[in-house]
Amino acid sequence: MVTLLTSLALALASCTGKGTSGTSSAGARAPVTVTVDILYLNHPPVLPVLANIDQVLKAYGDTLTVTRHDFDTAEAVAFARKKSITGHFPVVILINGSPTANLEGRQVTFQSFPKGEGPGLIPDGDWSMADLDGALKAATAK
Repeated sequence: MVTLLTSLALALASCTGKGTSGTSSAGARAPVTVTVDILYLNHPPVLPVLANIDQVLKAYGDTLTVTRHDFDTAEAVAFARKKSITGHFPVVILINGSPTANLEGRQVTFQSFPKGEGPGLIPDGDWSMADLDGALKAATAK
């Protein structure tokens, strides 16, 4: 168990998600414009969900700037308060400052566990990893 948690911690640490901006020369990438803030509880059963989130984020490479906020820190609590996030959530994802996205006419809020991935003690949210991918596709296409 300790090895698994250590591996997950190392994987999260190595995936800083800090994007870089491109230049204006032909064929270069546009500057990073999509920000993703992940507020999370840094313990099981959240860690496997974070690993799944990282797999989705990885596909977008440097088109995202990802910042992680560990709810167990004063800085994350202050950030959550600033964003009007109240309550006890294992995960909250903000894309360009918003926890919600409109996906094919359906309002999705990236809060709590994704559907079917929670332990049953806390209700799952109304989102899935496919929803997260769809919201990121829409945000990066703008």
